[in-house]
Amino acid sequence: MLKEKEKAKTQKFTKWTAGLLIILLVVYYIVTLVNTNKIADQVEQISEHPFPVSIAAGKVDTCATQLRTLPERLTYLRSPEAIETVRRHIDEIDSVMTENLDFISQRHLTNQKAPELLQETYQDLRVQLSALLTLADQPDADTKDINSFYTSNVIPLLDEIDRLGLVILDGAQKNFVAFEQLAGSTRLGTIVFATVLMLAVLTSLGIYLYIIRTKNRQEQAMQDALREALASAQNANDAKSRFLSNMSHDIRTPMNAIIGMTAIAGMNLEEPAKMKDCLNKISASSKHLLGLINDVLDMSKIESGKITLNNEEFFMPELIQGIAAIVQQQAKAKQLDLDISISGLDHERVVGDTLRINQMLLNIVGNAVKFTPSGGQVNLKIRELPPKLQGYGCYRFIISDTGVGIPEDFLDKIFQPFERVGTSTQSKIEGTGLGMAITKSIVDMMGGQISVESELGKGTTFQVTLHLKLQKGEEQMDFSALRELRTLVVDDDKDVCEDTARMLREIGMESEWVLTGREAVEKTAASHEAHRDYHSVILDWKMPEMDGLETARQIRNKVGDEVPIIILTAYDWSDIEEEAKQAGVNAFLAKPLFKSRLYHVLRDVITAEYSVSEEEKEPDKVLFEGRVLLVEDNAINMEIAEEFLNFSGVTVENAWDGEEALQMVSDAPDGYYSLVFMDVQMPRMNGYDATRQIRRMEDARGRGRTPIVAMSANAFVEDVDKAYASGMDAYLTKPVSIDEIRGVLREYLG
Repeated sequence: MLKEKEKAKTQKFTKWTAGLLIILLVVYYIVTLVNTNKIADQVEQISEHPFPVSIAAGKVDTCATQLRTLPERLTYLRSPEAIETVRRHIDEIDSVMTENLDFISQRHLTNQKAPELLQETYQDLRVQLSALLTLADQPDADTKDINSFYTSNVIPLLDEIDRLGLVILDGAQKNFVAFEQLAGSTRLGTIVFATVLMLAVLTSLGIYLYIIRTKNRQEQAMQDALREALASAQNANDAKSRFLSNMSHDIRTPMNAIIGMTAIAGMNLEEPAKMKDCLNKISASSKHLLGLINDVLDMSKIESGKITLNNEEFFMPELIQGIAAIVQQQAKAKQLDLDISISGLDHERVVGDTLRINQMLLNIVGNAVKFTPSGGQVNLKIRELPPKLQGYGCYRFIISDTGVGIPEDFLDKIFQPFERVGTSTQSKIEGTGLGMAITKSIVDMMGGQISVESELGKGTTFQVTLHLKLQKGEEQMDFSALRELRTLVVDDDKDVCEDTARMLREIGMESEWVLTGREAVEKTAASHEAHRDYHSVILDWKMPEMDGLETARQIRNKVGDEVPIIILTAYDWSDIEEEAKQAGVNAFLAKPLFKSRLYHVLRDVITAEYSVSEEEKEPDKVLFEGRVLLVEDNAINMEIAEEFLNFSGVTVENAWDGEEALQMVSDAPDGYYSLVFMDVQMPRMNGYDATRQIRRMEDARGRGRTPIVAMSANAFVEDVDKAYASGMDAYLTKPVSIDEIRGVLREYLG
């Protein structure tokens, strides 16, 4: 009912508006006619009076007449007083003459040459009059000479001035006629224009009224569209409400574990084993809670447009092996078979945002592990495709699993935020429902593509294609020392054997492969007896019947210590390192296998430069030397960081704000502190300002640069940029792990 009233009011208002416009147009038409007639009458009146140019021409004519009579006085009176009087009068006439000639030159519209000639003629006349006065002033000049000069030199110029004045007057009179004609035509044109304008406006008004009627008919359709938009917004709001409900459960679950396990640990202080178990569970729950918070923060940054990408050089093998190290432990805990393979990867050094690529792949692979039951399989394949852009490599990441799959009706929603197949209370799998939305946003920002295929109960396959800029100066590998050398590849996975053999062929080596340890022993023994020993043997660690270590022992028994043996594994080999050395293993290779790593290890073992040593990984007990200044205003954070640093072997000194830190660094000798860990948000002086002051002090005193590493809970890119701009050397985001602390110590303390 209200809508009908509003519609009626709108229509009534439209009619009143149209009527008012018509009245205004009629008034405009009448006023235009009246004003046009008045203007025409005024123009006619103006045309009946002398034109200003005519007046100026008349003054010029008068001045010329005066100049014609003045010199005649000199023929009968040549006293100095008379000559001076004539000269003074000529100067007075000159002022009036010059003013009017300039006016005529500016205003005359017909013959523009006449004013110019008039001015030139007058200038010549002034010269001749001056010469006449000079002649009259001479004692030996007689009246006859003066009359002769006046007649021959002055009179012709005055006659020319009179003639040109008549030309100008004639042009002015013609302008009067033309102006009167113009006024008449203007009046007629104005009347025609006003008539056409009124007709056009009336026509437009009719069209407007028609549009209004059409618009009224379209209102219903628009209202339907608004209802649909409202329903969509309500659905989105419901999705966010479900998200908040899910998050309430998902956040409270790890928080309950943290609080509960902390209480249990406090009740079992005398039982180290129980306490260690509680602490491990607290650590796992904390990391899970941090992951939930990071997802929410990332999604908010994406929706607000604040997320930015960093372009930095990175090494693809390091990125993939970092992902493998994280996911392998998750897969192992669920008893899943995780396989990571490489194919055709010719360019390993690229430019991109490693943090976001890592986040994207971990989201997808982590979901594959989550939703695949024990005993299942998860595969990550990395392929380099033919490039589509000059200077860029095309990389495809294929993640497949044999998990529960995704319902077909949910595939269209999988990349939408706040959407999950089921709640964590139903599936027992916790999460924000933001991982895939974040992943899709990252892929889109990188200009890539992502697709998903799934079959319920059989598994899911994601494909991500990224175009990454290639680094300039790709590493040059010298294969000459390895060409034509023979290698035996042993793995129970045929695909791994074929991929490794292909890489060996690209390096220039000859290769053979077998699928079991028993075949490997037989092959190496036969080659040894034929005096054609392999130059190296690459063994998979985990194989049925006979694993890699047992195979290595039997090969050593058959052929001795001459043939280098390399263990190829996707698992952490630290537990078997000593046993592997005793079995005769020379080196380790991590899966997935990259050509560069394969080349370096083969080159080193064949040239006897490689041995299993501490350089493959840093033992937990390695200690660092140096003095570290820890700047932190929170007591608990200070205690945690100090414990990590003390555990790593360094000497720690504390400062509770930026001002105290600045004072301690200033008072200490140059090089006293090996490293400074600087919090950002602190009272009195924040970390940014403290760093700037320290850098200024170092420059002023000529001191060496002390590395300063930020430790902050601010995780946005602009915060990191601000830290580097202030003079900091690195940035750690809280919560900080001991591995991150040790990584910084390794970089700056060696």
